[in-house]
Amino acid sequence: MKKIINGKDYRFVINCLYSRKDSFFYIEAQHKNTNRHSLINNVNCILSGLCVDTYNKKFWESEWIVSKNEAIKFFKKANNFLADDSFREYVEKYLDFDRKLGEWNKIQY
Repeated sequence: MKKIINGKDYRFVINCLYSRKDSFFYIEAQHKNTNRHSLINNVNCILSGLCVDTYNKKFWESEWIVSKNEAIKFFKKANNFLADDSFREYVEKYLDFDRKLGEWNKIQY
Protein backbone atom coordinates (compact mmCIF):
# COMPACT_ATOMS: atom_id res chain seq x y z
CA MET A 1 0.00 0.00 0.00
CA LYS A 2 1.13 3.50 -0.72
CA LYS A 3 -0.49 6.84 0.10
CA ILE A 4 0.72 10.29 -0.94
CA ILE A 5 -0.30 13.30 1.14
CA ASN A 6 0.62 16.76 -0.09
CA GLY A 7 1.44 19.39 2.49
CA LYS A 8 2.45 23.00 2.04
CA ASP A 9 6.20 22.43 1.55
CA TYR A 10 6.44 18.64 1.74
CA ARG A 11 4.99 15.61 0.04
CA PHE A 12 4.58 12.62 2.36
CA VAL A 13 4.66 9.10 0.99
CA ILE A 14 3.39 6.48 3.42
CA ASN A 15 4.55 2.99 2.46
CA CYS A 16 3.44 -0.41 3.69
CA LEU A 17 5.05 -3.33 1.86
CA TYR A 18 4.39 -7.03 2.38
CA SER A 19 6.57 -10.03 1.75
CA ARG A 20 6.13 -13.67 2.72
CA LYS A 21 8.28 -13.33 5.80
CA ASP A 22 8.32 -9.70 6.86
CA SER A 23 6.48 -6.48 6.23
CA PHE A 24 8.03 -3.06 5.90
CA PHE A 25 6.71 0.32 6.93
CA TYR A 26 8.22 3.72 6.30
CA ILE A 27 7.25 7.32 5.68
CA GLU A 28 9.20 9.38 3.18
CA ALA A 29 9.10 13.17 3.26
CA GLN A 30 10.03 15.02 0.08
CA HIS A 31 10.78 18.74 0.20
CA LYS A 32 8.97 20.20 -2.82
CA ASN A 33 11.37 23.08 -3.59
CA THR A 34 14.69 21.23 -3.30
CA ASN A 35 13.60 17.64 -4.08
CA ARG A 36 15.55 16.50 -1.01
CA HIS A 37 14.00 13.63 0.81
CA SER A 38 14.37 11.57 3.92
CA LEU A 39 12.69 8.65 5.65
CA ILE A 40 11.13 10.08 8.78
CA ASN A 41 9.82 7.16 10.85
CA ASN A 42 12.30 7.85 13.64
CA VAL A 43 11.45 11.56 13.98
CA ASN A 44 10.02 12.22 17.45
CA CYS A 45 6.70 13.69 16.35
CA ILE A 46 6.12 10.73 14.02
CA LEU A 47 7.05 8.23 16.73
CA SER A 48 4.56 9.82 19.11
CA GLY A 49 1.85 9.89 16.42
CA LEU A 50 2.37 6.18 15.84
CA CYS A 51 2.37 5.46 19.61
CA VAL A 52 5.41 3.19 19.55
CA ASP A 53 7.71 2.13 22.36
CA THR A 54 10.76 4.31 21.72
CA TYR A 55 12.90 1.98 23.82
CA ASN A 56 12.34 -0.81 21.29
CA LYS A 57 15.37 -0.75 18.96
CA LYS A 58 13.36 -1.79 15.90
CA PHE A 59 11.82 1.70 15.93
CA TRP A 60 15.19 3.47 15.94
CA GLU A 61 15.65 2.86 12.22
CA SER A 62 14.07 4.87 9.43
CA GLU A 63 12.51 1.78 7.81
CA TRP A 64 10.79 -0.73 10.05
CA ILE A 65 10.52 -4.48 9.67
CA VAL A 66 7.28 -5.39 11.39
CA SER A 67 4.43 -7.87 11.22
CA LYS A 68 1.79 -7.41 8.55
CA ASN A 69 -0.76 -6.35 11.19
CA GLU A 70 1.64 -3.76 12.63
CA ALA A 71 2.42 -2.40 9.16
CA ILE A 72 -1.28 -1.97 8.39
CA LYS A 73 -1.91 -0.36 11.79
CA PHE A 74 0.98 2.11 11.30
CA PHE A 75 -0.17 2.86 7.74
CA LYS A 76 -3.67 3.78 8.95
CA LYS A 77 -2.39 5.88 11.87
CA ALA A 78 0.11 7.76 9.69
CA ASN A 79 -2.55 8.42 7.08
CA ASN A 80 -4.85 9.84 9.76
CA PHE A 81 -2.36 12.16 11.45
CA LEU A 82 -0.67 13.38 8.27
CA ALA A 83 -4.09 14.17 6.77
CA ASP A 84 -4.75 16.45 9.75
CA ASP A 85 -3.77 20.00 8.72
CA SER A 86 -2.53 21.18 12.12
CA PHE A 87 -0.45 18.07 12.83
CA ARG A 88 1.03 18.12 9.32
CA GLU A 89 1.95 21.80 9.79
CA TYR A 90 3.71 20.89 13.05
CA VAL A 91 5.60 18.07 11.30
CA GLU A 92 6.62 20.36 8.43
CA LYS A 93 8.10 22.91 10.85
CA TYR A 94 10.12 20.18 12.52
CA LEU A 95 11.31 18.84 9.16
CA ASP A 96 12.42 22.34 8.09
CA PHE A 97 14.63 22.46 11.17
CA ASP A 98 15.96 18.94 10.54
CA ARG A 99 16.63 19.60 6.84
CA LYS A 100 18.50 22.85 7.58
CA LEU A 101 20.85 20.88 9.84
CA GLY A 102 21.97 19.01 6.73
CA GLU A 103 20.41 15.69 7.66
CA TRP A 104 18.78 15.39 4.24
CA ASN A 105 21.65 14.34 2.02
CA LYS A 106 19.78 12.44 -0.66
CA ILE A 107 18.19 14.01 -3.69
CA GLN A 108 15.07 12.52 -5.24
CA TYR A 109 14.97 12.64 -9.06
